[in-house]
Parts: sequence; structure tokens; C-alpha cells
Amino acid sequence: MMPQTDLTQGPVSMSLARLTAPMMMGVSSSILVQVLEMGFIGQLSTAHVAAITFTFPLTMVLTSIALGISIGTSSVIARSVGQQSQSKSSFDDDVQRLGTHSLILVSVAMSVLAAICWFSLDPLFLALGANEKMLPLIHSYLDIYLPGSIFFTTSMILGSIMRANGSATAPGVIMTVGSLIHLLLDPILIFGWFGFPAMELSGAATAMTLTRLGTLVVIMLFVFKRQMVLRTDHLRDFLSSSRRILHVGIPAIATNLIGPVTAAYITRLMANYGETAVAGFGVAGRIESVAAMLMFALSGSIGPFVGQNLGAKRIDRVRQGVTASYRFSLIWGVSVALPLFVFGEEISGLIDSSPEVIAIAALYLALVPWSYGCWGMLMMATASFNAVGKPLPSTALSFARMVIVYVPLASVLDHYFGYQGIFIATLISNAIFGVAAYYWFRSQLSTMSMAYS
Repeated sequence: MMPQTDLTQGPVSMSLARLTAPMMMGVSSSILVQVLEMGFIGQLSTAHVAAITFTFPLTMVLTSIALGISIGTSSVIARSVGQQSQSKSSFDDDVQRLGTHSLILVSVAMSVLAAICWFSLDPLFLALGANEKMLPLIHSYLDIYLPGSIFFTTSMILGSIMRANGSATAPGVIMTVGSLIHLLLDPILIFGWFGFPAMELSGAATAMTLTRLGTLVVIMLFVFKRQMVLRTDHLRDFLSSSRRILHVGIPAIATNLIGPVTAAYITRLMANYGETAVAGFGVAGRIESVAAMLMFALSGSIGPFVGQNLGAKRIDRVRQGVTASYRFSLIWGVSVALPLFVFGEEISGLIDSSPEVIAIAALYLALVPWSYGCWGMLMMATASFNAVGKPLPSTALSFARMVIVYVPLASVLDHYFGYQGIFIATLISNAIFGVAAYYWFRSQLSTMSMAYS
């Protein structure tokens, strides 16, 4: 049977480090490639940067749906792994079945969603504020990206299956190698090097699709070799597995969808200030993803750790792990905010040469990063809520942060202060709900401690 890594024993810091280091390597390489790709696109024109920025909300929606299924998969598998009282054969069979059915679930769901998105591209982006002249640029990217998203989201589920079993190294290495290949292909296909045609945004989408297909094949071989999914179909249990996965997955999807829907609204507000404002917002977003990448990696690791230890009823280790993740988020937040405040213009200039775009991006980077520590605590708390099978608090926090506070506050401050007010609203929302998430999950831990005492 498959080898598994037990996260319920040994030093908490070492367990988290074993999970986070490969995840950090994979996530950071992927994000850095996205930033460098934006730099390549910036060499084409500001219109190309604006077009790719307009696509962010849609691509985030697709990723959020797959991520929700991935979170549900990780939660139920990690808790099964942690239930040491089960017999080994029953335990392995349950974990394998959940892995198999999650793959079926995500591949079907993403195929349907990609098709729906493709048929509604024009009215969608016109509603977001894109002008008709920009639609061909948007199509040149998304016509290729949308089919490729099926490969990406399926490999995301496979990575979650491996991490929930405590095997984080292979998916991290595979993601890193895939990102390096993606980086090599990007300029070749975007600019037409070595005799290839210059495909511009189509080249960026093609590079992504090819590398994600390769990543999917390789990680699937690892998962089958380690028997983390069943080699034969057990469709009779598919509905039961889906209910378990979607018990966490549906609220997680809702939680993750709130972000891109809000981003679409904010992009629409930024579009009122013109193409350069949208481009500057996009540049700042890419830089922000690099600044926050270690927190992204840790939030992806804390879930399997919390899930396994909850399954083993080790609430003490859950508390230690979550506390360590909060502490890291606060330290990291301050560590990146200061250099972004000082060197925001120089960093933005590496992606786009337009002075107007650089000024807008630098303003964002001078304000919002001071809330990254609280944002990180929010990430850790929501990931932990999902891991313990209590996804509704995560949804409530996300809804309150984005819909009740951020959108109204951004609209009001935008009216009085322009797009600077939007950035201030981002900072305030992150700070408030990072603190709220900390206290809410602390209360949840106290309840679980009493239940298991």
C-alpha cells in the first residue's frame, strides 16, 4: 500500500517545514513566472497589459472553483489519514476512493465551466469595461487558456491528494520544473524566437497550456504509482464521496468566488480612469502575488497539517501549528511592506515602462502591503476552518470582508479620493478581517478542546 507521511508526530515546526518548503518552491516559481510573463507582455504594449488584466477576474473564478474542490478533497483525505483507529485496509481504500472521485468531479466541472465561459466572453468583458477594440486581444489569450485550464485544475487536485497524504515534495518539484519550462517557452512563443511565429498573447496562453498538460501527465504518474487513487472505477460510491468533498468544497468555492467577483467590480472601477489605470492595477497585482507567495504556500500546507492532527485528536498540535503560521504571517508582512514602500516605482518599472502605469502601481504598493500580515492571518484561519470540516466561518469572513466592507468602502473612497481610495479600502479590509479571523478560529479551537477533553 501507499507510503504516507504522518504529520501527527514529531516537532510541529519540522512537520510544517516539510510540507511548506516544497509547496513554497512550487508556488513561488509559478508566481515568479507569471510576473516575468507580465514583463514580456509589457514589452508589447500597455494595451496588451490592460487586456491580460481584464482576464484576471475570469481566470480567478475558474481557479477558485477548482480550488474549492481541492480544499474539500484535502480536508476529507487528511482527516481520514489522521484517523489512526481505523484498520489499515479500510483507511487506504477510503483515501483512494476519495482521490479518484475528486478527479472525476473536477474534470467534469471544469470542462463544463470552460465551455460556458467561452460562449459568453464578449458580453462579459464589455460589462467589465473593456472596449470593443480590446476584445480581439482578450480572445487571443482566453481562446487557448480556457481549454488549458482543465489541465491545470486537474493537476491542482492531484497535488492536493498528495499533500493531504503528507507527500509534498513531488508536487512541489513537478510544479517548479513545469514553471521553468513555461518560462523558457514564453518569450519563444510571445516574440517569435528561433523561427517560431510571434503569437503575442496567444503565445503566452500556449506556453501555459503545454506546460500544464506536461505537469498533469507527470503528477498523475506519481499519484498512480503511489496508489493514492484507485486503478478501477468505483462509481457506485461517487455520490457519497462527492457529498463529503463538497460539504467543505461548496462553501470553499463560495469563499474563493467572492474574491474574483469583487476583483471584477474593482477592475470596473479602475476602468473609469482609463487603460493605464487598469494596467497599473494589474502590475501591482502581479507584484503583490510575489510578495505574498510564502503566505500562499503556508496556507496550502496548514490545511493537511490541521486535518491530520484533528483526525488524530491532537488539538494541542493544531493550536501550535496555527499559532506558528500566524506569527510567520505577521513577520513576513512587515518584511515585504517596507521594501515595496521604498522601491515600488523601481520594481513596477521592471514590468511596464509607462510612467503613468508605474505611478499607479507604486501607489498601491506604498499602501496595501502594510496589511499583508493581517491578510496572512486571514489565509491561515480560513484554511484551518476548512481543514477541520467547518467551512462556513471561512465563507462568512470572506463575504463580510469583501461584500459588506470592501466593496462599499472602496466605492465611497473612490468617489472622494479616486483610485487611491480603492487602495486604502483594501488595506482597511485586510486589517479588520485578519484580526477577526484570528479570534474566531481561536474560539473554535477552545470548543474543540472541550469536545475532545
